[in-house]
Amino acid sequence: MKKLLVVVLLLAALFVAGVPVAAYLAGMDNMDDRPPPPERITYREYQAMVVWDERKELPPIALQAITPWHFYALIWCSRYNDDIEDFLTCGDRYPGLRAAAYVAKRHLDDHLKQRGLIWRYMSRAALTIWISRNWTAEQLVQELIRLKSLPPSA
Repeated sequence: MKKLLVVVLLLAALFVAGVPVAAYLAGMDNMDDRPPPPERITYREYQAMVVWDERKELPPIALQAITPWHFYALIWCSRYNDDIEDFLTCGDRYPGLRAAAYVAKRHLDDHLKQRGLIWRYMSRAALTIWISRNWTAEQLVQELIRLKSLPPSA
């Protein structure tokens, strides 16, 4: 009986550890391509602060890299809040994620393969993770400035 319990607990642990990675991989596979790093542009500090503030981010400008497993922490610390943007920050423990999620959403407006609600959110979460791990805060600000000059896609 103890062996069965150990096997069940081990399988449950593997499942819990594997779900975020599987969701991340499925979300990344659901897009045509990843956004390239933005071209370097010259901007003033106030421009950076304006776009940062528009995404409800707090100074200083920073980007916290996360992994698929961070979503367990995000779910835990945001369990009393239904706001998706607050879900992505958890009281600003993860700076830059609102901005990264916005950039991910704008990119995915034109690059999703499957457009269902679950696919859209899973791909947005996956691309937010990818941006947080592959871009710098400066690149994120440059992309926010570039996107501010473009009309939102329908």
